[in-house]
Amino acid sequence: MMEDRCSHPQRHVLKMEGEGTAAVACDSCAMFAILPKVAGSFTCSNCMLIALLQDKVQQLEERVATLQRIRELELFLEATEHTVSTKEETGDSPEKEASSPTQEPDIWRNVTQRSRRPRVRSDCLEIHNRFEVLSPSMEDEEQTPFEDLSLITVDQVYEDEQQSQSSGNVQATLEQTAHGRTPTRPKRKRVVVIGDSLLRGTEAVICGPDKMSREVCCLPGAKIQDVTERLQGIIKPTDKYPFLLVHVGTNDTASNSLQRIKRDYEALGRKLKQLNAQIVISSVLPVERRGPGREGKIVEVNNWLRKWCKQERFGFLDHGLQFLKDGLLASDGLHLTAVGRNVFAKNLRNLIRRALN
Repeated sequence: MMEDRCSHPQRHVLKMEGEGTAAVACDSCAMFAILPKVAGSFTCSNCMLIALLQDKVQQLEERVATLQRIRELELFLEATEHTVSTKEETGDSPEKEASSPTQEPDIWRNVTQRSRRPRVRSDCLEIHNRFEVLSPSMEDEEQTPFEDLSLITVDQVYEDEQQSQSSGNVQATLEQTAHGRTPTRPKRKRVVVIGDSLLRGTEAVICGPDKMSREVCCLPGAKIQDVTERLQGIIKPTDKYPFLLVHVGTNDTASNSLQRIKRDYEALGRKLKQLNAQIVISSVLPVERRGPGREGKIVEVNNWLRKWCKQERFGFLDHGLQFLKDGLLASDGLHLTAVGRNVFAKNLRNLIRRALN
């Protein structure tokens, strides 16, 4: 082997006799590499990658600097807008400012964060006559309007349950002592809960307060169209303004398109209006590990269902994302555990109590 030094001061080349290869040193890190022939200049892959990363870092620093300048301009515009709006509210004008030269100029302040006051939601106070049950014409009372249940959340249902439990005994005592006798109770309204297999095991909780007038109709594997076909045989013509709670739609999201689901709900709504009943539709419960397509479809169905129920004057029970908590959904991500089934049944039972009261 014969050693040969090239004229380039930063590169050393070791030529191999009888072979067409040479060991060439990198211009940046001076590390050797075996090349088929001597090139004019050589940079190893590691040095090239470092140079590329340095360029990327420089570009990112320029972008960060640009974003900082933009943020400073936004803060300046917000401060200017706030100053102008304050002057308009107080009635200040350029003429007034010119007429008062002794007025001190406004002091510029560096606004770092825009403060927003939280919106205060004013809850409506509902007033009920606790002695209404003493009226002799109780059976001829007006029907409860659908707007009262246009949108009911789980939190509202549980608040009503706590209020009814705390004031129920006191109210019963006042009613009994009002005229020295026990008041006559109104005629019981029939309550029917119909839906798919998620209703299995909820009968004890839902029907417990009144087993004579409440019933749960569970249709395993049922879709919206199946519930529509079964309604005629469940609701009797002799029922006077019954309460009907429908929970269905989970099985439809597995195979049907969003447009098909909407058409089936609309057909169900036309059938429900023929029954002369108080209607409440329950939202579709969320699922897990069933693919993002089905989970997104359930969200779209519930959003559309909320608007559609308000348009059709149906009640709507929104479960929200309550059942995504640990321990409520079974291992298949579709059905409910024993704890989840109990929570679901209590949601429906509390809604029924709210509607009947």
